[in-house]
Amino acid sequence: MRFAPILLSLVTLVSTGLGGTAAIRLRDRLHLLLGFSSGAVLAVALFDILPEVFAFDHGASYMPITALGFLAFFGLERYTAMHRAREHPHSVGAHEPELGAMSAAGLAFHSFLDGVAIGVGFQTSVAIGLLIAFGIIAHDFSDGLNTVTVVLAHGNSPRRAVIWLIIDMLTPVLGAASTLMFDLRGLLPFLLAFFAGSFLYIGASDLLPEAREHDSPLVAVATFMGMLAIFLITRLLRG
Repeated sequence: MRFAPILLSLVTLVSTGLGGTAAIRLRDRLHLLLGFSSGAVLAVALFDILPEVFAFDHGASYMPITALGFLAFFGLERYTAMHRAREHPHSVGAHEPELGAMSAAGLAFHSFLDGVAIGVGFQTSVAIGLLIAFGIIAHDFSDGLNTVTVVLAHGNSPRRAVIWLIIDMLTPVLGAASTLMFDLRGLLPFLLAFFAGSFLYIGASDLLPEAREHDSPLVAVATFMGMLAIFLITRLLRG
């Protein structure tokens, strides 16, 4: 069972790739994918990551780390906005691809933590490791979807979206492999709390406003469906 985390993380690679491929093929309906992705990202933070944080002893004490994650991405966006304001009008939006890349990097690092979580779960017990792995495999389809849509939403090319998708596919495997060398159980609640905050920001302040620029009532439906899908998956797995 020593290499079980790596084997299961390879399954997440397939799940993530399928989600990203769907986003690339349906990019002409990007506003609906953005709506679904925003709901999914928010739901992962609300129904998956934060409950895991509160399951730790003194879980509420990690909430300032969640706020730090939210503010970190807010600060990054404000930084790029300040630069846009100082530039020549022809350069407006020049930093948009950078912001998309930073958001994708945050999602990729979360995927790395998914792999770490699988490994830490197996360090605790086989049963917990399997439960965490199945949960991550179930929602990694939306991870691939979210990575591609956030990159495309900020004016990046499909080729760059594919590059970030490949990175997002590989990072869980690297995360699971890292746990074979280190015991990271003590850091897990801090990392989960930080990325709960970053996901709340990406979903509510980045993806959803981009989706709502397209005046369609279906965006709200897609957002609801994204949240509902992740909610049902997490309820099923916890049940």
